[in-house]
Amino acid sequence: MKGIVTIARREVKALFDQPTGYVLVVVFLSVNAFLFFRNAYLSNTASLRPMLDFMPWVFLFFVPAVAMRSLAEDTRGGMLEVVLAQPVSEAELIAGKYLGVLLVLLGALASTLLVPVGLELGSDLAWGPVVAQYFGAGLLAAGFAGVGLWASSLSRSQITAFILAVAVMFVLILVGLNPLLVGLPAGLGAVAARLGVLSHFESIGRGVIDLRDVLYFVSVAAVFLVLAYGAVMRRRLATGSPARRRLQVGTLLLIAIVVVVNLAGGQIGGRLDLSPGRAYTLAPATRRIARSLDDIVTIKLFASKQLPAEFALTKRDVTDLLRDLRSAGRGKVRVVERDPADDPVAADEARSLGVVPVQFNVVGQTELQVKEGYFGLVIQHADRHETIPFVQRTDDLEYRLVAAMRSLSRSTKPRIALVTDPQTGPHALLRGELERSYDVDTPTLSDSTPLDSTYTAIVVASLRDSLVPGVRTQIETYLARGGKLMVLESGMEVPPQGPFTTARPIGFNPVLAPYGVAINRDMVYDLRANQLIAIPTDFGRVFRAYPYFLRAQSTQASPVNAELPELGLAWTSSIDTAGAKPGTVTPLFVTSAAAGLSQGSAMIDPSQELPTSDLAVRTLAVQVAPQDAQSRLIVVGNSLMGSDDMVRRSPENLVFLLNSVDWLAQDDALIAIRAKDRRPPTFVFASAALQQAVKYVNVIVLPLLLAVIGLVHLTRRRQLATRPYRPASAEAR
Repeated sequence: MKGIVTIARREVKALFDQPTGYVLVVVFLSVNAFLFFRNAYLSNTASLRPMLDFMPWVFLFFVPAVAMRSLAEDTRGGMLEVVLAQPVSEAELIAGKYLGVLLVLLGALASTLLVPVGLELGSDLAWGPVVAQYFGAGLLAAGFAGVGLWASSLSRSQITAFILAVAVMFVLILVGLNPLLVGLPAGLGAVAARLGVLSHFESIGRGVIDLRDVLYFVSVAAVFLVLAYGAVMRRRLATGSPARRRLQVGTLLLIAIVVVVNLAGGQIGGRLDLSPGRAYTLAPATRRIARSLDDIVTIKLFASKQLPAEFALTKRDVTDLLRDLRSAGRGKVRVVERDPADDPVAADEARSLGVVPVQFNVVGQTELQVKEGYFGLVIQHADRHETIPFVQRTDDLEYRLVAAMRSLSRSTKPRIALVTDPQTGPHALLRGELERSYDVDTPTLSDSTPLDSTYTAIVVASLRDSLVPGVRTQIETYLARGGKLMVLESGMEVPPQGPFTTARPIGFNPVLAPYGVAINRDMVYDLRANQLIAIPTDFGRVFRAYPYFLRAQSTQASPVNAELPELGLAWTSSIDTAGAKPGTVTPLFVTSAAAGLSQGSAMIDPSQELPTSDLAVRTLAVQVAPQDAQSRLIVVGNSLMGSDDMVRRSPENLVFLLNSVDWLAQDDALIAIRAKDRRPPTFVFASAALQQAVKYVNVIVLPLLLAVIGLVHLTRRRQLATRPYRPASAEAR
């Protein structure tokens, strides 16, 4: 072990005793930071995923440049024989060289830690995924370092070693993509896809450290280190000698064992979920529901083997989720997987249950091919079933499966009322999702139609100023009996056309008054936490921040919003809670500290400049739970958030509304499942200057600082090298 450490230390020292090491790291930091911030600021998301997306391609040149000299230079200068003449074995030499290269790569990665530190200044960065992402980048570096060392062991020329390493890494990156898989048999295509780097690296980049991915990168490093060891040993053995033949057989056998272990490892379970809220791990409510089923639920996965490579990770997520559900159900959840493409009976069954084939465009070497594939789920209970025709995403799949399981096993559903205003747009998406768990009525509130007191909850998405006295009395009576109410209403009138908005009466404020809550007749703008909108110009569309389209920040103070970082709200009014009793009102969503109010008549043109005085945090949504009553309320100063247009623009709005209805109905089981949010937080920097400072510190200042350190170190070494030799005894005199 001492010999390995000594060789590794010599390797690192040799690289940084020359300008080469500093130049490589400086270029790596600059290129990595430039590519990251160029994409991160454009998408406005505080996540390292843009850096992870480019990392394999940056490593494609950086790792070979670091590793190309490790063995090639020693071979060319005759130092390899000198080193092996010492009490150091070939295995120790390879291990020491590999450790030295890996330490340089990990040191370069550690130098990028200033990037997430900077992101923390402008967002509530989730550090769990960051830890997983750096761990994944370290595994990628470990795998590629093995490739670089092997390439360096084959040649005396560093340039040849560099080109060979780049070529092999390029193949590992590309393997598994559609252009390479066209024409391959299904089984061989699946194996080839699993041998590619990107799918394994992308999995860890989500914040999930999966044992299968760890095993893959360890296998890559092991295979090429064995090859490097064989290349070094061949120099000492005569051609055709028994020892050399044994070396060849042993090398091939070790590589075969590593490859088989890696392929077999695809069946190994075990993962560490570091994503926010453990989004890739079953929620406790899911486990409870699966265990409490009154009868067996069968989940059938109809999946073709010849799915495009980009669905490989999705397929793995689905398989893992179904396996976890089966385990949580303790015999009450059965999972059946069938391939309709190879089984006509399965194809007929899939079509009869609503799973139909979907066409994929697959790019071949000389043509564009169109293939059909199945990737759907059917949940069956007794004689009823629900179908997910095609699985496009997995972030909400756990909720959809559990909601279907519970819905199918229930004899009756609770009833709720959904009251909407036609002027706020259709609410078909909201109603469709509510109908998964509830019987949804759409009554018209009027004096002539009595309000059904058996509703579990009532959701009102804007009645404007039409809350007539009779309806008000009915709602007050409903609440007095312990009813549950959600009010989505704004205090400003936004015309369909025209740049001005005006204040209007708010019919629900008298109903909310006993609880100390009121919707203000104003419109909130936020100069910091807002959304980008497209503005047409003579030169095309230009994206510009629009302060009236808010990114409402979650207080995460309730199960309703605990896993939701923000909402997208357009033309929103603030909520006044000054008259509420202490402990009865919980703010759910607020603005940043750079929010102001427009009152009376306001111009909503995106090009206007808004006042920067009287800025403060404004409350936008509250939860009301009176201590002396069974009633519950949720009030949001926005009448548009549940409309189809806003839900498509901000899908998190739908999650909030569904969570709110579950909380009102005192049905908290699905809240923790549905609210799993895998999206990274957005930037809310205190100022544009701070945002740019974070960028340029990483792109320019840090590389420049490292360059200065390297220059000082190299200058000092040069000065020491030019000093005349003086014996130690002479210096003592």
